[in-house]
Amino acid sequence: MDRHRIAAAALAATATTAALAVVLVLDGCGSPARGPVAREPSAAESRTLARAEQVLISRCMAARGFPYEVAEVPQDGARSFPYVVDDVAWAREHGYGGAEERAAARAREDDPNQRYFRQLPAARRAAARTALMGAAPVGLSAKAPTGVTITASADGCIADAQRTLYGDPATWFRVKVVTMNLRPVREARVLEDARYAGAVAEWAACMKAAGRPHATPDESRRTAARWGEELPPAEADAAAAELAVVEATCATGTPLARVSQSLDRAYGEELRTRYRAELTLRWRLQSEALPKARRLAQSEHDTTTETSGGSRA
Repeated sequence: MDRHRIAAAALAATATTAALAVVLVLDGCGSPARGPVAREPSAAESRTLARAEQVLISRCMAARGFPYEVAEVPQDGARSFPYVVDDVAWAREHGYGGAEERAAARAREDDPNQRYFRQLPAARRAAARTALMGAAPVGLSAKAPTGVTITASADGCIADAQRTLYGDPATWFRVKVVTMNLRPVREARVLEDARYAGAVAEWAACMKAAGRPHATPDESRRTAARWGEELPPAEADAAAAELAVVEATCATGTPLARVSQSLDRAYGEELRTRYRAELTLRWRLQSEALPKARRLAQSEHDTTTETSGGSRA
């Protein structure tokens, strides 16, 4: 159970780009071009872009001699509590998200592309990986706001799909690496803030008074994770839910929920201002890709319907 993300619904069985890959790869980079005013895509538009990318990957893999199934892009129902569980009703129903995590793991195991990849002989599996991701993570490089330099291949079907949708892969890779890594920077700043530490101390006193002597939310989550390893799932979920309810009750009954949310907003706005150019460029590239993405998604839907016989009069 990760401090930075507790899922309230099963996460995607694979990232929308590379269900066949063992390790997922980030994408592209370049120079701004003129276009409409950029805005962040809606959840539905993001799913359309993701599905279009899968369609392109599938076509590319087929051309290279490997089947690749276009999976339904799931709606992201994830609920995140990066600092402390602060929703009592959610905690009562989900605990720390153990059942959702198990469902996500099963979905990954059941993914048809992963199953196909696993059953291939070693040499054929290596060839499929190269077709999908390129021979080596070279050709694309970008430094994330975390300070880590991330690299990827400019070849392979993932890169080809993103090139088709977004243009220059170097530009897309850079803006995606930067914007996807703003969240961990924001969360790290909150966790390091003295105001957060002070609120955690008050929360810990509340937890101790409730018979749950945990010094930090991390500590209570590690306890729940240990139950997940030692107890049957139903027992572990029940015990975790009881602990999560106490955690959430103390979070809302002390300044911790308010302080963590306030700091999260403040640091988030600071980072959005600092990286406004990268965010705007990413949104513009996505906006420009949407017409093509809609056509690709629709063509795949029409082909699937025809194949299944659903379009017959």
